[in-house]
Amino acid sequence: MELTLADWWSLDLGSRSVVIDQLLERMPPGYFDPRSVGHALGPLPQFIHRETNVLFHVVFGGTGVMGMSDRRFARLRRVTVEESEDLMVPVARLEEARELLPAQEIVVRAALVADQPLSFGVLRKLGLDESRLTIAGVSPIAVGAVLKTLVAQRWRAPSEAEWEFACRAVEDATDDADPPASPTGALLGTGLAQMGHRAELCRDSWHDDFRDYPWEGQGHEVLRGRGAGARFAGWGVSAAWNEALWPGRRRLSGWTTAVAIRPWVDLLK
Repeated sequence: MELTLADWWSLDLGSRSVVIDQLLERMPPGYFDPRSVGHALGPLPQFIHRETNVLFHVVFGGTGVMGMSDRRFARLRRVTVEESEDLMVPVARLEEARELLPAQEIVVRAALVADQPLSFGVLRKLGLDESRLTIAGVSPIAVGAVLKTLVAQRWRAPSEAEWEFACRAVEDATDDADPPASPTGALLGTGLAQMGHRAELCRDSWHDDFRDYPWEGQGHEVLRGRGAGARFAGWGVSAAWNEALWPGRRRLSGWTTAVAIRPWVDLLK
């Protein structure tokens, strides 16, 4: 049986070291354990890609929730519509929030997840045209070229289900619970704590909502994350008394600014 994120948090340091040694046997070629060069054990098992020096964390899989619950949407609607005059800025656009309905139970497998979206320096090192790169990611018209580069490195974009599973591990609150005033998740201390702050590419076809949502993991038409202004304000930073929202969804074809790409890597079975 696969180890889950909850299992990992319950282990002592000795047991975690054993798990990391087992993970080394499942690593694709080209990665090394940073403990071998004197780094301390991080919150999650970490591995470094030799060619690019990109740091990856292992996010263990398990069962989770994807999307926004009816209760959370009702709370958002109340704050946005009924109490909007009391706010300095709107929390979100309800028509965009509807794209996160209805909440669905998901099951994801463990994977390597890059600490941060690919930086300008790494993208340039991988041979991308500098004219299509920005400090915040890549031009939308360069996404196809970046995807070819990901395949060459045996990397990929995450599915929406995987992306949101990791995002929720940062906030560490159930979907129907009142959101915390600030992020409290166990993944704080990793770069994954910044998930949701930029518009990140996912490998899904576009669907208008999550009803009967197929997680086929292909298409690369979906962006998840904050992306623009305060429409989806991220974790605990909205004007509505620290109301936390799941970062929103955008369609790549309608996006004109930088796209962030955070590579994921499948573990060997």
